[in-house]
Amino acid sequence: MIKIFVGTSQNGEDAVAEKTLEYSLRKHSSEPLEVIFMRNNDSYMGYFNNSTWATPFTNLRWTIPEYCGFTGRAIYMDVDQLNLKDISELYNIDLNGKPFASREDRLCVMVIDCAAMQSLVQPVSVIKNTPNYGTSIYWDIVKKSHHFDPRWNCLDGEDRPISDIWHLHFTSMPTQPWKPAWFRGIPKPHWRKDLVDLWDMYRIEAYANA
Repeated sequence: MIKIFVGTSQNGEDAVAEKTLEYSLRKHSSEPLEVIFMRNNDSYMGYFNNSTWATPFTNLRWTIPEYCGFTGRAIYMDVDQLNLKDISELYNIDLNGKPFASREDRLCVMVIDCAAMQSLVQPVSVIKNTPNYGTSIYWDIVKKSHHFDPRWNCLDGEDRPISDIWHLHFTSMPTQPWKPAWFRGIPKPHWRKDLVDLWDMYRIEAYANA
């Protein structure tokens, strides 16, 4: 069973994005998945001091190794994504002895060796009360990453055709197709209509197959 942890909003503001992402993951996966939505509103993954967070889930990813009992692997991703290729291929990549894999210095998609991460992260009880925790460790921890193919975290499509995108990340918050309610900026149209149409197709499929 592949554990996939998804950082998402606290009170369901990203429900449409959640449903669409989970559907896309299950549609393409050749292995069974356990999809765990991480919210800052429950006793284990919640009640964090989030006063300096950029998103409602910024520091929740650092709780994953402890949540898993520091055993096995897990995948972390933000909710603002869409899967287009068998996620088991990412889960089973060679970490080359590293504690986790990511796209260079982008930690919004991670393959985590939970045992290897134990020495790199503080206990959840500490992280909960340290709102700038992720910022304070960021540049030190990214140096320990194995870099996977950037198509596993394709940022707003870049210059790639859809056929060459494995996992799409709508990283620009103003242009996300579902317009997250917690975003306080000014929404804008995404510059690639084909990606918005693709996401909308998966959204429709997800609800039709619910």
